[in-house]
Amino acid sequence: MDTILKRPLAEAEIAALRCWPRYGSAEVDTSVLVPLFDELLDEWPWWDRAWRVTRAGFAHPVDMTRVDVDPDPVEVAVPGAVGREDGAEMPLSARIRIHGDRVIRFGAKVGDLAIAPGREPAGEPERHPFGMVLTALMTSHGIRPRDLARRCGLAESTINAAMRGRRPHRLLIKLLAPHVGMTVEDLTALAD
Repeated sequence: MDTILKRPLAEAEIAALRCWPRYGSAEVDTSVLVPLFDELLDEWPWWDRAWRVTRAGFAHPVDMTRVDVDPDPVEVAVPGAVGREDGAEMPLSARIRIHGDRVIRFGAKVGDLAIAPGREPAGEPERHPFGMVLTALMTSHGIRPRDLARRCGLAESTINAAMRGRRPHRLLIKLLAPHVGMTVEDLTALAD
């Protein structure tokens, strides 16, 4: 992904990624996304280059809370397809995050396989995303790890481990939920 992150997106690519007909945007030509997605997929050393992107649909913003503002950065999901010369085809769901005229994250689901670059260095386990959620909830409520540990009757190291991305146990979620303003069900859903 290093090469693509250094290349600015073309105006037509930005327009296609920010074209959201579902929210009233005028439709644009999304075929410009086909070579972009091929280029992004080709950056991954494990990608089988026999598979090429054959079509890209209209983007849908991910977690869009307001449609009256133009968010930046923005993350969108783009449906499409990949195919091979032998006629085989699979559905593609690309997920791309852009900031200004730059790609800052790209992932894809091809068929039933979700692929994305790792967030951690090679050889390090991937952190569970619950850590980011817990940290954000604690920040929004002005709670320090030591205070949350005391309220829950836990060791501070347990809270710190959860914040660093250790997969949370159901009991931990149950203990944390009321102190971070969430129901157990909602916090469980976020943890899953």
